[in-house]
Amino acid sequence: MITIGKPEVIFLEDKARLQAKLDFDGQLKLVWFEVDKKYAEYLCYERSDAYVIGVLNYAMRNGHDITCKSPIGEDLYYQITTYLIDAVFKGSKKLYKTKIIAEVDNSKLKSANAVGTGISCGIDSFHAISTHTNSKYKNHNVTHLAFNNVGSHGEGEKAIILYEARKKLAIKFANEYQYELVESNSNIYDEIPQSHFMTHTYTSTFAIYALQKLFSTYYYASGRKFLDFSLIDTYNKDCSYYDLLLSSVFSTSWLKLYSEGATLSRLEKTKKVSQYKPSYNYLNVCTQTITNCNKCDKCIRTLLALEAIGKLEDYKTVFDIEYYKNNKQEYYKELVYQTLRKNVNYVEIYPLLKSQIGFSAKINGIVKSIIIVFIPARLKLLLKKMYHLLIKR
Repeated sequence: MITIGKPEVIFLEDKARLQAKLDFDGQLKLVWFEVDKKYAEYLCYERSDAYVIGVLNYAMRNGHDITCKSPIGEDLYYQITTYLIDAVFKGSKKLYKTKIIAEVDNSKLKSANAVGTGISCGIDSFHAISTHTNSKYKNHNVTHLAFNNVGSHGEGEKAIILYEARKKLAIKFANEYQYELVESNSNIYDEIPQSHFMTHTYTSTFAIYALQKLFSTYYYASGRKFLDFSLIDTYNKDCSYYDLLLSSVFSTSWLKLYSEGATLSRLEKTKKVSQYKPSYNYLNVCTQTITNCNKCDKCIRTLLALEAIGKLEDYKTVFDIEYYKNNKQEYYKELVYQTLRKNVNYVEIYPLLKSQIGFSAKINGIVKSIIIVFIPARLKLLLKKMYHLLIKR
């Protein structure tokens, strides 16, 4: 059983902190979410909403029910218990069908009616920002950017360094283009260890609901297309496969969440972002270092995509374009390899660069695929046969 204590707001110098004690079968943990004190009035201490969302996936993975000492908003409680839990539970035999025990609050909270989206300076992030800036839909234009620390930066000392460096980039961008930036920090990822890729929509929505009196609309940049929607194997799959369901369930009559950009492929989003000039100096996709390293998966696929659409030179400020040009066949080898693996982010790029890929890159990509994918699969099959012959005969 996970018991969520009553959330409260406390002040620490220039910060305001929403915190609650969580009891995990007798093990107490204090989970907090912190913002500048000027946002204190928007922290939602009246309800357990944020904490229920933040721990729900963990509870289903670890066999816990949830009890709340503060109420849950009626829409949210109804949608989670009626639709979400049952749908996700049926997607995997490894998950537990969590029960939530709480009072229901059907009152409407006051809202500042801010329109928000996260800022990571990646492709998804810039697509959300560029699409909802100066658009004809006045009530849908972004007013606030959110920079949250709820797991995307990793863990340990490296995560702290990445968080601080990326925060500086977000602050610089927000100041230059006159957005209000809401910086937050939280220990939820430290106190409730979870795979970020399996739970990021839940933890990011925890941050949104911690400030639910600020936002009336929020664009959560989706990493998957609607066409990829799936509730099969929800235990092992990235939760973005069912973001369409999550954005629906986590939307209420006073707070609307959108799975932003989910009608487009990665390449289509990259094309749109490449028309947004601020991205030329701020695009940051790297998962490994503070600046784009040119070598991690996200850097490689972004560089290939930018070349494929003829926009490589526009990003010379944020990527080492000369390094890319001097090692182009190595990048193409990875393109061949990932295409053979049917990695959708590379498959859509391959036809645009196919004519430029040298024979050596093609052969090396094929060989890499055989070594990494085919041989282990064959070896696994051989060992399985040996096991049945020698052990289970």
